[in-house]
Amino acid sequence: MLGKRGDNKFPCTGARITRVEFHKEVSKHRITPFDDGIGRGDAHTNDTELPDVGVHYWLDAGTRLKYILKVWVED
Repeated sequence: MLGKRGDNKFPCTGARITRVEFHKEVSKHRITPFDDGIGRGDAHTNDTELPDVGVHYWLDAGTRLKYILKVWVED
């Protein structure tokens, strides 16, 4: 099938992670004038250990995925 999946890694520095907030929005994305899109996908954190924080995602064609990742670290 057409779509996309992968992992995003974000470097973090600090002594330890004290809090992680993750919010996602999955919606349909029009790919042709006659197609409303599929709107199937997901994302979640898959690594919350220093030195990186990771997000795993997948989405079908015709899907828009937005996410916000906030990480609090202790020095």
